[in-house]
Amino acid sequence: MKKLSFILLAAALACFSCSNDDGTTQEEDNAKLESLYNDIITYSKVDTEPCSNPEEWGFVKMYDTPCSPTGGFILYSKKVDLAVLEKKIKEYNAYKAYINKKWGFYADVMPPCTDPKVPTGVKCIDNKPQLYFGFVLY
Repeated sequence: MKKLSFILLAAALACFSCSNDDGTTQEEDNAKLESLYNDIITYSKVDTEPCSNPEEWGFVKMYDTPCSPTGGFILYSKKVDLAVLEKKIKEYNAYKAYINKKWGFYADVMPPCTDPKVPTGVKCIDNKPQLYFGFVLY
């Protein structure tokens, strides 16, 4: 009986010691990811800085989703440090990849995008910056 108890204890310890889980819940991970995203949006000033001159705005790739309506790009005020913004985006994407792997979320395999969306510029509409794709605004 002692041997069985020892074997069960050893097996339980092995299972817990091999875990690469950081002890956070899925809700906590999602909350952190949302916080990182909100930090990017706040830093970019896209929701707080009025747009009167499109030349004061730029766009940067955030997601690898070329067929989405925005092509995976986000807007930013050129008053912010682009290197800092890109670092925040890199941190967001790394954490997103980490929790996707941790929780077993994998994107569906989709056929190649036949019409990838790449913005051609920025327009100011009602004092808000909008990505411009030739004929379509987002």
